[in-house]
Amino acid sequence: MAVGVSAGSVPAAPGPVVVDRVVAVVNDEVITMSDLQRESLKRPAGTDQRLTLEDMIDRKLQMVAAKRNGMEVTDRELADAIADIMKRNSMDNKQFEEALAREGLTLEQYRSEFREQMTMSRLFNKFIRTGLSVDEKEIREHYDRNLGQFTLPDEIRVRLLVVTVPEKASSDQIEEARDKATALMVRIGKGENFIHLIRENSGSPTAAQDGDLGFMQRGHLIPEIEDAAKDLKPGQYAGPVKAADGFYIIRVEEVRTPVKPFEKVKDEIQKMLYEQKMENTYRAFLQSLRSEAHIENKL
Repeated sequence: MAVGVSAGSVPAAPGPVVVDRVVAVVNDEVITMSDLQRESLKRPAGTDQRLTLEDMIDRKLQMVAAKRNGMEVTDRELADAIADIMKRNSMDNKQFEEALAREGLTLEQYRSEFREQMTMSRLFNKFIRTGLSVDEKEIREHYDRNLGQFTLPDEIRVRLLVVTVPEKASSDQIEEARDKATALMVRIGKGENFIHLIRENSGSPTAAQDGDLGFMQRGHLIPEIEDAAKDLKPGQYAGPVKAADGFYIIRVEEVRTPVKPFEKVKDEIQKMLYEQKMENTYRAFLQSLRSEAHIENKL
């Protein structure tokens, strides 16, 4: 978080003097244009300065609230936290300051920003996280209300009869297989039992399972079956369909849209609902701080 360097520590630059100005007043504290510009440098290019300024106002209000509630970070606590960071990164004081310099920070700037972060974290834990929870009932209700969010791609179960053709079949053999498949379709149309016809006529290994291919996700069937079945409803047939190994007759047995089981998504929902509650609680907390403060936005 940006911290201004006192004017006395900055060498005078040649050229015209730019007079700093106050862009916001928060109770008895001010935010200057130079403060805002330094903070803006940390944001993605093109970020609206007005949003940045509102964030800075919120931070000042939270720091006041932290002080009021005795949450300020002591010098000892700050030093211990920084020492722990250096230890975890295997750095001595010189290496640490060199690393900060590469990020454009002095040690004092870092200390000031880190103290603020630690203080804000304490405030957040006390006033936002404490007592915040999501119970099983809330998770289940969200799941039941939003089943569409947890659906998987459609699955289709197809039963298949294959009138095979030999490898390198002659045109006569191909026509013979086509005629047989066409005749089988006529028999199906007259009400003959499809499973019996599969057992008697299908040359596919799937005949051992009465032609049942099981459930497969749409888009994962072989193209000939995929195309033939795309508009069929359960109980409807398509064929003969020309394929590499012969002529297919297919019947769609079932179409289903599976839903992820509750137990599989429970943690995901719990996390999402907790974050929503935390965000709403945080916004309400900031609004209460603003309602009690004197704020002038001059930008």
